[in-house]
Amino acid sequence: MEGYGCSLNISETQKIDEFLESNNFERTDKLNSADFVIINTCSVKQVTEQRMFSRIEFFLNNKKSSSKIIVFGCLAAHKKKDLLKKFPTILVCDTSLESLCLVLNIKKRSFSPKLLGKKSNPLVSIIPVSVGCLGNCTYCATKIARPNFFSYSIKEIDFAFKSALKSGSKEIWLTSQDLGCYGFDIKTDIVELLKVLLKNKGEYRIRLGMMNPNFLKKISGKLIPLFSDDRLYKFLHVPVQSGSNRVLKLMNRGYKNKDFVDLVNLFRKKVKGITFSTDIIVGFPTETEKDFEKTLLLLKKTTPEVVNISRFAKRDGTKAAVFSGQLSEATKKDYSRKLTKFCDEYMLVNNKKRVGEKVRVLVSEKKSKNLFVARTNNYRPVNVGFGYSSFVDVEIVEAFPHFFKGETK
Repeated sequence: MEGYGCSLNISETQKIDEFLESNNFERTDKLNSADFVIINTCSVKQVTEQRMFSRIEFFLNNKKSSSKIIVFGCLAAHKKKDLLKKFPTILVCDTSLESLCLVLNIKKRSFSPKLLGKKSNPLVSIIPVSVGCLGNCTYCATKIARPNFFSYSIKEIDFAFKSALKSGSKEIWLTSQDLGCYGFDIKTDIVELLKVLLKNKGEYRIRLGMMNPNFLKKISGKLIPLFSDDRLYKFLHVPVQSGSNRVLKLMNRGYKNKDFVDLVNLFRKKVKGITFSTDIIVGFPTETEKDFEKTLLLLKKTTPEVVNISRFAKRDGTKAAVFSGQLSEATKKDYSRKLTKFCDEYMLVNNKKRVGEKVRVLVSEKKSKNLFVARTNNYRPVNVGFGYSSFVDVEIVEAFPHFFKGETK
């Protein structure tokens, strides 16, 4: 089995793995001995979709003759007809666990926080708190794959949280398509959920998932005081997508650039050292040089510590796919190069200011044989030369645009 995509997809892959094992399926990493080959797919970007099609083709060409290929997840829900047209012998599900149960002819079960997953990292657990979003962005294919929004109950999530702590997890991700609108359908919100979760004793860290500005704005006043608890990473992922209000309107994002700037200023004023991560889409239909310059200006004002840059690509079934004024690939690449260079330069300058700092970190990710990634209390990555460790003190000895190097002193 393979899984791709966002943290929600990773979590669902882990849950499927554990669920099938509990139903007497035995996992094998040998393709030519598998009776079923399952791929949990992602369709958020065109390049990801192409990779999914390539993997399916690889499986078909290398599996044993009697085995079945099962395609699950967002691409399966978004492109079922295309998948079956190209690969008529595969089995295509959607994003529900029930659909997988149906093709495997086993008792139906739904995804929920109470359905625990098999961790791929001994120190990290991922807990989906809701599925879908309340937005309707004109470029988003995920909305087609997961059109409905629903939140899990605080009680269910707290059960999963307690189970994660019992399993030895020290870093717990709360994830969703948009964490900022968690609970709006069940008369609660992410702040009330966090208050319950933080009642659990122990030394651990909670990482909040992505929150769009229009929903974060509604809960910001209540959320800020919770960051005084060191067990909540001082980290926010708030995608702005563009600095141009004209482009934001075309994207149907539901906010203006000032809303993002105001949020960054508010949290930086109230939460010392908070890390901001954001997303930018360059080359959206009709984006002009002036629009692009507004994005540069917004980043100059706010200097987020992490900027994820994507080039716009048409996604079948979305409104933006048929907008007039589609930009050339050359223009998109030019915007992307300029934006990457701009961000790398200011990030390096800002990161160098932290050399010499002594910080407490959680070593939670293996990068290579002799290299691990630790996270500071504001979720900044620090590369270290020793293995998984709960919490240790290191000194930042070198800075790069996107990470630091740390050593124990």
